[in-house]
Amino acid sequence: MVEKFNVTISRGDSLAGYFWKAENAAFNLIVSTGMDEYAGRYARFASYLNEHGVNVWVLDAYGQGLNAASAEEQERWPKDAFRKQVDAIYTLISDAKENGLPTAAMGHSMGSFLIQSLIQRYPGCADGVIICGSNGGQAFLMTAGYGIAKLTVNEKNWDSPNPTLQNLGLGGYTKAIKDRKTDFDWLSFNEENVRAYIADPFCGHENTGGFWLEFLRGMSVLWKKKSLANVSPDERILIISGTEDPVGRNGEGPKWLEATYRQLGVKDVKLILYPDMRHEILNEDDREKVFQDILAFISSSLS
Repeated sequence: MVEKFNVTISRGDSLAGYFWKAENAAFNLIVSTGMDEYAGRYARFASYLNEHGVNVWVLDAYGQGLNAASAEEQERWPKDAFRKQVDAIYTLISDAKENGLPTAAMGHSMGSFLIQSLIQRYPGCADGVIICGSNGGQAFLMTAGYGIAKLTVNEKNWDSPNPTLQNLGLGGYTKAIKDRKTDFDWLSFNEENVRAYIADPFCGHENTGGFWLEFLRGMSVLWKKKSLANVSPDERILIISGTEDPVGRNGEGPKWLEATYRQLGVKDVKLILYPDMRHEILNEDDREKVFQDILAFISSSLS
């Protein structure tokens, strides 16, 4: 069973998403979506977890899916949106916990960076976190990107596409795939998934300057020592990624995250790299293996 939900943060903003309710639920999972996609794409994943007793909330980000005014007006972020989005995830976790069930939080791609920020700003708020399709260890590049965004984005062009920042942010992923058939082959080996993404009016659009400014603002502090020092050693963390995912530098970014969390004293951290998978491991041909590993983490780590 699926229904819409809204979560309101302390600053008054309200964000929407989809809730898939399980019969005889034993666990909760909060999911934060990736860039240029939306909550509805997680129906298959949520249905699988529902069948195994997991309630699933998938929260759209600002300017995505249920939070977009239209297919033409997407990824429009207000000022301080990165921080506000993390606040919304935290509030949703708190709301979900009211049913008394153990609650995990998961983020894919852009959502994974929000989850990384979540455990820095609200350590221990979730009973476990899953970082999917992520990266780490590029603090200098993020700071430089934020500097460029501050120079190129202003009030007048805030909601307009910014080709320069778009190319800096995503262009490398396209070029990473040799003999590609489309500019989105980096998402998946599964050609059906790539075709569906391209055909979907709520996916794959060019992002606004305001989006890039606020996203890079959040990213510019994510891997600084001061931010990382806030991570609790009691966190339970699962990091999952494809070995052919350019977002994670073909596994190097997730390996950096695992090593960094261990250096911070986190004992319960696990890394799984899936061979022959690219960015969207939840949509690859062998996705059920990924589903099973996520379910195992939720059911074992949160029991």
